[in-house]
Amino acid sequence: MKRPIPMLAALVATAFVAGCQEDENQTVEYFSENPDARAEMLESCEVSDRAFEDANCVNAEQAELEGLHEKESEAAERLFGEPSFD
Repeated sequence: MKRPIPMLAALVATAFVAGCQEDENQTVEYFSENPDARAEMLESCEVSDRAFEDANCVNAEQAELEGLHEKESEAAERLFGEPSFD
């Protein structure tokens, strides 16, 4: 009786390699449209030593900044009205 050890080893190795792959890089637009994913990514980036090199950390931070800028612009418009440059 042949033992399926080589086949089993190949399957385990494939699963291991697939599990080690990095997460797919998401865009700023993705993080802007998915605040839960953005918050989760920003939380994990806070404890990462090399967050400034990680595309997802950079994109999540950019989406956060754009969201804050939009909120501040809306608040200023409510407070002061639309700008008139005449």
